[in-house]
Amino acid sequence: MSAKKSASLATAGVLSLAMLLSACSGNGNNASSPSPSGSASPAQESPSASPSGSASESPATDSGSLAAKVKPVKFSLFVNYDWYTAPTWEERPQGKWITDNLGVTLEPVQSNGAAAQKLNTMIVSNQLPDVIVLDRGKDVERLQQAGKLVALDPYLEKYPEYVKTVGEQTLNMLRSSDGKLYQLPNWFISGENGNGNAAYIVEKKIYKDLGSPPLETWEDLEAYLKLVKQKYPDVVPLDFGEIRDGSDVQMMGMLYTGSGENLNNGFITPGSTFGIPSGDKLTSIYQDQGFKDTALYSSKLFRQGLTSDDMFTETRDQILEKLKTGKIAVFGAYDAVVEGIGREANNLLKAKDPEDGYMPIWPVHKAGVDKNKVFPGGYNTLGWNVNVITTNAKDPEAIFSYMNWASSPEGQQVIFFGPEGLFYDKVEDGVPIPNDAYINRDPKKYDELKIGEFNWNGNTSYVDSTKAKREKLLPEEAQDWTTVAQANYSFKTSMDVTQFSNLDPAPNTEEGIIMQRLRDQYKALIPKIIFAKSDEEVLSLIDKADKEAAKIGYDKVLAWKTNVWQANVKKLAGQ
Repeated sequence: MSAKKSASLATAGVLSLAMLLSACSGNGNNASSPSPSGSASPAQESPSASPSGSASESPATDSGSLAAKVKPVKFSLFVNYDWYTAPTWEERPQGKWITDNLGVTLEPVQSNGAAAQKLNTMIVSNQLPDVIVLDRGKDVERLQQAGKLVALDPYLEKYPEYVKTVGEQTLNMLRSSDGKLYQLPNWFISGENGNGNAAYIVEKKIYKDLGSPPLETWEDLEAYLKLVKQKYPDVVPLDFGEIRDGSDVQMMGMLYTGSGENLNNGFITPGSTFGIPSGDKLTSIYQDQGFKDTALYSSKLFRQGLTSDDMFTETRDQILEKLKTGKIAVFGAYDAVVEGIGREANNLLKAKDPEDGYMPIWPVHKAGVDKNKVFPGGYNTLGWNVNVITTNAKDPEAIFSYMNWASSPEGQQVIFFGPEGLFYDKVEDGVPIPNDAYINRDPKKYDELKIGEFNWNGNTSYVDSTKAKREKLLPEEAQDWTTVAQANYSFKTSMDVTQFSNLDPAPNTEEGIIMQRLRDQYKALIPKIIFAKSDEEVLSLIDKADKEAAKIGYDKVLAWKTNVWQANVKKLAGQ
């Protein structure tokens, strides 16, 4: 074979992979995206404040610690989401500490709002980053089948601590069809406690001014939104998080979970389950009464001018700006209580007026639904997404050694709570004890440091339990808004959806091709439903969609999804 012909085949290979990856930029998880909820900035003015403790004083560099096994390395990392923009590494206290003490430097590769295009460009030019953070499942398998990923099994033997931290069952659930492990979980969950950030939050001053009426049922919510519209014409009565993956409309997803009991937004999301559990089978969403009720209610709210006119075009940043000025009366999102949305808005408003801010409420639901069986959030023990190390990495073991440390309680302590000497001076029973800098912190400046960023090896169980213990040591006025909201609301209203993992078929399969057509159909349908002029039109649209989906082959996809779901159930049961 000539060199020219070989080059042509190689180019064809990367181009084929690029085309396969054209839809790799969304968040297709049915679980709410966990996110670090500890950013930081003490009363100091400078965001480059550094801890006073030296490397020799920190337990993270003791010879017996996991830090001693970390190999110095500089590696690039690309986060495959349009909405994510990485801050600078060296200006984060945790980043500076890691570089100074461990010799590890992370170099972010920005998506610039076009993750799929950016990733395709890197593939075609054979300039993949060392590490990619992306949704698990089909996207990982495409890269693996193209020979672009490093198999990580040899490192599990050299770093047995990682298996102990994450759990063997979790790692086995992440293995590819060849039996090898190519992906490492981010925000994995071990133990019995759940996790979730989905919630509804309410603008406090507006709510109090309008008499603090009950907000429990859909009827309560509608009545309240009408009051807001009447008295606050410049405020959006009801808004939701940004559209995800092109078709995941958070208004529909959030409200759907209140249409019945034990429902999850992923049941009606094309990038997720996209089927309604009925016994041991998944059935069509278009025949589900909960979906129909949600569609009718959503359209009704829009027709009355009670929700945003821009819901299909708003960016995350635009939504945040409205929240920061108190221009949304009620807000619902899969990650409403995290630092970059709810907490940032609350802290900014509260800094201007101690009586202002946002407060979480119990999720709204249809009348007659048991409020304790409404779950706007979902968590997956496999975590939110995964890290993969590409074959472009010069020293994959060094990167793994860092991830081994980063995912452990030792690493999470530094990344999530900051280096010792900044907001805590000692650790007791695994809990960083808040010092005066933390207790007296300026919430706005606290957010500017963004401690908790770059935690792409998040250990949910450690972080959640530790920050909850930490907050109990603080006076109420010094407690973290996100932690309190999670403990009292979002964690309690999140369900385990691990059994519904990996239900999105590979796009180059028959089921995958059908699923793409179903996704396109759904993407076109939802705006029509929201903008419908009457209930009759909504029901007509759903009936038509049901018949079209059947012709496309929805039944075949549901059968495939059911088989994967039931296989997951058996795996989780140890069968």
